[in-house]
Amino acid sequence: MKKIKWEMIKEGILDWLYPRHIKCIFCNEELDENSHNDTCVDCLSKLPFIKSPCPRCGGERNENNDGVCLNCKTNNFDFSIARSVFVYTDDIVKVIHKYKYNYLKYLSEPLAGFMTDYFATSDLSVDFITAVPLHENRLKERGFNQSELLARALGTKFNIKYLDLCVKIVDNSRQASLGFAERKANVKGAYKIKGEYKKTIKDKTIMIVDDVYTTGATTSEIARVIKDAGARDVVVFTLAHGQGDGQSEEVENKKDK
Repeated sequence: MKKIKWEMIKEGILDWLYPRHIKCIFCNEELDENSHNDTCVDCLSKLPFIKSPCPRCGGERNENNDGVCLNCKTNNFDFSIARSVFVYTDDIVKVIHKYKYNYLKYLSEPLAGFMTDYFATSDLSVDFITAVPLHENRLKERGFNQSELLARALGTKFNIKYLDLCVKIVDNSRQASLGFAERKANVKGAYKIKGEYKKTIKDKTIMIVDDVYTTGATTSEIARVIKDAGARDVVVFTLAHGQGDGQSEEVENKKDK
């Protein structure tokens, strides 16, 4: 009861400090009738939407590449395709970090709005939606799973059932400085599917939602677990993509999940 009361107080303080749907989530200027997803017209025109996605991982390709990116040529994934809305540039980094680390849960609404805009015209077709789970220690620290809020909003918008499919059973080391192979080893065995969903997902296509795609190692491991449990296919959908064509540099900081 005390925890619930404190959460309500904290939400009230944050609502007072950061009033919803009044100011642009990127520049903090007041919104008008032409704003969209709590973003002013000026910021909308500057957002780094992915325009030429790699057909496999969804990252922005350079102008000379009309095939899969170098990362997808050199790495194997257990999901079939991934898609993202934005390139993970500084402006996107700042708003996602406000969402995750300043505990501004309300930002899930406009951010999910950009994901629903994209999904409505995408090539993604799925039976169920799930999210990358947080370990219980991280969940207690943050108070919410940012990816789950995005996933549930998508499911509600498109009438696709959300399933809380997996749990993270290993609170492994932070991965911000690791490349794909190191991350893949780091997350091996870190996730477990909930047994009650095995019949539900048999021969179905599942979409994993996350906030940021970095190397793809985490979502690939979760995809492997889901497919091993009987799913026919797994696709990935994230708000932002942290790698450009052929790049391996991480832009997520040490607060990475």
